[in-house]
Amino acid sequence: MKETWTQKIGTSKGAPRLCLWNKKLIPAGFDFGQPIKIDVQSNHVAITPAKEARRKVSKVLNHGNELPVIDLKQTKAIDLASLFAIGDPVRVTISAGRIILEKSAVVAALVNLAA
Repeated sequence: MKETWTQKIGTSKGAPRLCLWNKKLIPAGFDFGQPIKIDVQSNHVAITPAKEARRKVSKVLNHGNELPVIDLKQTKAIDLASLFAIGDPVRVTISAGRIILEKSAVVAALVNLAA
């Protein structure tokens, strides 16, 4: 199972924010209450299930449907601003036990053209 889509970086109190809420998270191992590990690398963010962690998958009720939610905001521990600017399109790739967030290839190509 592998799902990919593009989503824009939003904002929370003037800082980057990305909120993933999609039923496709459940079969990938990100059900409600699942502890998660968030690893920020130089070119992507990796999210994986963990046995124990402070951060967990939340849930939201949308039109009567419960959906899992992973809400990523700029914090001291998660430096989203080093990778993404507000409004940047981000490619979200979900596979079994792993979510990868990376700049969309279109944005990367435009940055290379401008350089």
